[in-house]
Amino acid sequence: MNKIRTLLWVILFLIATSAITAGAAPFAYVANLGGGVSVIDTASNTVAATVQAGIGPQGVAITPNGAFAYVANFTSNDVSVIDTATNTVVATVPVGAGPWGVAIAPSGAFAYVTAFDFCVGSVSVIDTTVGSPTVNTVVATVSPLGGCLTGVAVAPSGAFAYVANFTANNVAVIDTSTNTVLTTVPVGSGPRGLAITPNGAFAYVANSMSNTVSVLETTTNTVIATVASGTIVGGPFGVAVTPNGSFAYVTVFDTVSLSCIGGVWVIDTITNTVVATVSPLDSCPSGVAITPNGAFVYVTQSGLGTSANSVSVISTASNSVVATIGVGIAPGGVAITPAIVPLNVAIDVKPGGGPNNINTTSQSLIRVVILSSSDFDAFARVDPSSLTFGRTGDEPSLASCDASASDANGDGLPDLVCHFFKTLTAFQPGDTVGVLKGSTVDGQPIVGTDAVHIVR
Repeated sequence: MNKIRTLLWVILFLIATSAITAGAAPFAYVANLGGGVSVIDTASNTVAATVQAGIGPQGVAITPNGAFAYVANFTSNDVSVIDTATNTVVATVPVGAGPWGVAIAPSGAFAYVTAFDFCVGSVSVIDTTVGSPTVNTVVATVSPLGGCLTGVAVAPSGAFAYVANFTANNVAVIDTSTNTVLTTVPVGSGPRGLAITPNGAFAYVANSMSNTVSVLETTTNTVIATVASGTIVGGPFGVAVTPNGSFAYVTVFDTVSLSCIGGVWVIDTITNTVVATVSPLDSCPSGVAITPNGAFVYVTQSGLGTSANSVSVISTASNSVVATIGVGIAPGGVAITPAIVPLNVAIDVKPGGGPNNINTTSQSLIRVVILSSSDFDAFARVDPSSLTFGRTGDEPSLASCDASASDANGDGLPDLVCHFFKTLTAFQPGDTVGVLKGSTVDGQPIVGTDAVHIVR
């Protein structure tokens, strides 16, 4: 009887826990320049925790799996790594002088941190791969960039990082495979924040001194539109794009009289016009982030108005403020934990060329290789025990994975070779795609597909 009770208790606990996890709202991490990082529960719009980071927290970004927040500390010249499960600092990474912005590669492998560096300008590249021998250390530095660097964003492909140069009035495009500057694109005066559309086609750059937003086409790295609005007089500061790519939300405030009165422009990304404004926001609205479902926009206010030291929550349905949350002193950057989207990885079923014939009645194993790329080390990052492969990708068909890496496609990178039982893949005649699922060692879901031909 005791065993039955214990079993029932465990089952109920797991059901309750899974329900809480599945329905949990995201958290917003707010860097307060005056000290600490406020963690906002977006379900209740209350501060759930305050994390003491370095001195002068300014920028913040969260890894794609939501496991860590990277906080740029402007005064202590370092980056605090916060474990979001415990809201504790687990590492501190020295970077250039005056770090401002942070962006994480879509693969979760690297963090890109901009720094003023006495207006020489540098970008520190931090290895963020859990289990890597160089995790949470700077593995490359891109410098000099010839100015005071502010915002940074990484393209959805992970191939390029875009960096705003406040004093040089341009955006530097960094090739992440070589960590070198590919080109610089002239924009408006005093660019600060920037964001890239989910399809990677455009970058929106907030020009704080020319009161405009430059729209940069990423295929040609040229400015194809300039957006301005007379509804709110002020300098654009931060930018965030909705998950569906339809709108860019831009924070603006008066940078001339320093009154800090401003608001938010809502830019239609099809027409590149301001279609709505949210105002007034009276305390230097600056940082901006959007919830994964696109329903709410979180805007930090750090000035001296009645809303100083707070975060305004804007409903995207009505483009109006629906909540105000008190945080620390002088909040700046804000980032929201993401919806966990599987990372697409390249796989090769039965490497070596030819049709990938699979006889599901055979007792032999099928070889599947997870291929590495310039920003994804398959052998180091994938958790072999998590892998499933077959008709839907949910089939528990794993036999084993090789203990050492192989270069299966001759590109010089370490690939992970695994073997699966054909009889457990559940393939049916007519199936043309094999699906592999699993996770990285730090919990990021992965998925990969390759063509198959089922024979019997």
